[in-house]
Amino acid sequence: MDRSTLNYYSQNALKVAERYESADVRQLHDFLSSNLKPGGKVLELGCGSGRDAAFMVSQGFKVLATDGCASMVQQANLHHPELGAHLLHLELPDGLSNGLGVFDGIYAIAVLMHLSVQEIEKTILGVNSLLAAKGRFIFSVPARRDEVMTNTFDSKGRRFTALSPDGWTDLCLKYNLQLVRTMISEDGLGRDGVAWMNCLAQKL
Repeated sequence: MDRSTLNYYSQNALKVAERYESADVRQLHDFLSSNLKPGGKVLELGCGSGRDAAFMVSQGFKVLATDGCASMVQQANLHHPELGAHLLHLELPDGLSNGLGVFDGIYAIAVLMHLSVQEIEKTILGVNSLLAAKGRFIFSVPARRDEVMTNTFDSKGRRFTALSPDGWTDLCLKYNLQLVRTMISEDGLGRDGVAWMNCLAQKL
């Protein structure tokens, strides 16, 4: 992930974490918990405030929650102290090669969009290498984001890579993951012009 994107989250970690905690993500949480192996070992990429990891732990999953921004890891620990032993600072994509183990499921909510296409490919390759047989990968990316029309940086300095649904399908297949389900959801923060595509892929 490029420095300007990480710098934004480092400099605004408290504000970002509070915003994440305020989002209505019940639909997302149902999608996560119902599509991953009950009680399974799961890896989160880009945990932010720890909101989703805390939910998954409460549902009986064994979670390792990671984020590329050390300040966000600190916020996750502050907002959800129960995650202390489950948190790790890990930058994408290179951190996926650090012997993390094997996981029944991996999920990345609103994070792949901040990577370049080359970094996305390397991340998906890493995800495949960490998944158990028939393991599942869930990721959430913008289906609509009106203020970012092309592959560019927004006014806050964050990278946004825009791929079509077919583009995401093709990238997954390239690295032995088959997209088996998608769900479009409205923005949990109620922002106009923002919608999300939630994708479920399975290791072939």
